[in-house]
Amino acid sequence: MYKKMLVLLDGSTMAEVVFTYAQELSGRLGLDLDLLHVCSAEEAQQLPMRQAYIEHMAETLQARSQEIQDKAGSAPEKKPVKAVGKVVVGYPAEEILKYADENRVDIIMLATHGRSGIRRWGLGSVADKIIHEANVPVWLVPAALHEGIIYDNIPQRAILVPLDGSKLAEEVIPHVFALTRQRAVATKIMIINVVKPAAPRLSEGDKSLLGDDMASLKTAGEIYLKKMAKKLMDEGLTVEYEQLVGDPAEEIVRYAAAYQPRLIVMSTHGRSGFSRFVFGSVAENVLRRLQKTPVFLIRPTQP
Repeated sequence: MYKKMLVLLDGSTMAEVVFTYAQELSGRLGLDLDLLHVCSAEEAQQLPMRQAYIEHMAETLQARSQEIQDKAGSAPEKKPVKAVGKVVVGYPAEEILKYADENRVDIIMLATHGRSGIRRWGLGSVADKIIHEANVPVWLVPAALHEGIIYDNIPQRAILVPLDGSKLAEEVIPHVFALTRQRAVATKIMIINVVKPAAPRLSEGDKSLLGDDMASLKTAGEIYLKKMAKKLMDEGLTVEYEQLVGDPAEEIVRYAAAYQPRLIVMSTHGRSGFSRFVFGSVAENVLRRLQKTPVFLIRPTQP
């Protein structure tokens, strides 16, 4: 069960979409929130102003989260949500990871856009470091997040879980269980696997052989998905599954656009396996292309 979430704010209007989403989640899920703002040494002279900003945001968030808790009809003995604001000076990635480790954070949440979001940092720098080195899941929130997801009024309350057949990718499963059990984040799980077609410049003989191989890959994928679906259904979850063919990142984004899950839960790493793709690069490509769906990323513990 998740108890505390670290929310990263940089002072930009675009990044503050994460603030609205975080307060709604904290109220519904009973999550305490730590708001963190990291400024550079050059910006340190503005520390009092920045601290006042982050403390104001924490007070606002705590009050709003309590309203959401009350509206949700939480049990009287349920403790109120706590929110605190903190400003630190230093290199963003290092300070964020250090704070998460030292303050028993269960989830890190940040916007994919904003002054310090993914589009400025680049997936090869600060955001990449957080995603790939954090010891806890990273919840990424797009600036154009669908209001139905923010305010929990999308009729289909589903989580999309892409898997590639590897044990590394399957490390997301316990998190799927945790999310569905913590005040019903979702009522349905959709799991998919994507088989990538072979390169087109092949001889007819090679294409024939690969055609048979592709059929085998699809069959193996369907068997695998059926097995994973049973594992989830045995835990009392409602599950749908589908075997897809195409570019993995494109298919995941397309599927999300078509079915509008409230969250995508996926691993940062996997192995090529029968799906013929390296999951890590797929995760990064999905993040670059998604517009309205948040992503819950888990770094596997296996080597």
